[in-house]
Amino acid sequence: MTPNDAPADSLRVSHVELYVADAEAAASAFTDGYGFQVRATAERGGPEGTSRSLALCQGDIVLVVTEALDDTHPAAAYVARHGDGIADIALSTPDARAAFADAVSRSAVAVREPAERDGWVTAAIAAGFDDVRHTLVQRPAGHTDAAVPLPGFEPVAGPAAATGEPEPVGLTVLDHVAVSVPMGQLAESTGYYERVFGYESVYEELMVQGTEAMDSKAVRSPAGDLTFTVLAPSPEHDPGHIGDFLERHGSGGVHHLAFATTDIIRTVDRMLERGIVFLGTPDTYYDRLERRLQLNRHSIAELRKGRVLADEDHAGQLFQIFTRTVHPQRTLFYEIIERAGADSFGGGNVRALYEAVQAEKAEHEAAAGAGGETA
Repeated sequence: MTPNDAPADSLRVSHVELYVADAEAAASAFTDGYGFQVRATAERGGPEGTSRSLALCQGDIVLVVTEALDDTHPAAAYVARHGDGIADIALSTPDARAAFADAVSRSAVAVREPAERDGWVTAAIAAGFDDVRHTLVQRPAGHTDAAVPLPGFEPVAGPAAATGEPEPVGLTVLDHVAVSVPMGQLAESTGYYERVFGYESVYEELMVQGTEAMDSKAVRSPAGDLTFTVLAPSPEHDPGHIGDFLERHGSGGVHHLAFATTDIIRTVDRMLERGIVFLGTPDTYYDRLERRLQLNRHSIAELRKGRVLADEDHAGQLFQIFTRTVHPQRTLFYEIIERAGADSFGGGNVRALYEAVQAEKAEHEAAAGAGGETA
């Protein structure tokens, strides 16, 4: 069997599952702030314990929030170690048994052997980083409702539109998954996806800001619908915010999901109305942006008002913004991204933001010094 006809080539994103302490509260955060809708619910039991889950949808994005109802369910140990976080990036396939066997033959670590229930076939293998896994999902023949992600889920009716409700947020697809791994594990983690699933390397860079630096590499699935951007502290520099995440999370793992939109200005406005708080960007960034880029959409004024970042690569431009984490351990957060042709991940913004922050700091110090001299 060649890589071109391997079962891994047929894998697509099914859903992302978060293990949480309180499923209702986690679901409310996504519905109230991000505009998702609860579309299915489940209470599941079995050898691994009992849990309650809610499936939330927006555009082609499906998120599942799962709360352990007893101490034996793996969500209980996960939440005790990490707090709420992403535990499973599930992949749909027309043949879960073949996909599982193929992955294991390529040295994937088996987590759960294929099993059938009500016409569904599921299996699980380890991800390329710490205690995240990939559930392989084969749906019953004729099952087309993506909002019902797994056996045991029951669909719920979507809410009727009510007068005075906020405008739709406009999130469309999962653009990429950003992962932090410990120093020295970048090649091992990305190599796992290249070897097991036939992923392709699409981006690689050492990002240096002052005394801090991180190694980064992005790998993309053969289907093109799942990209991991994997980040690790550089051994020759201070560990920086990637090191902070690893310490607070207790291991490697997903530190953010990036949700795509076709109009980031409108999406950010709607999320602000819903109470989402984004990371701030200094005015110095926008003062320099006009010299750095000739924008092909959105104005400097619009970007400045929403504190949206802009970057460019050989294929086009992208616009992005990051939420401020509300996680008790200050780990998990989210990115909103609009692509106008660009295929990269905003590496230029890392440098531009650092330079802007440094410039603003220098201006403040100069002003303070001038004030002291005048006094």
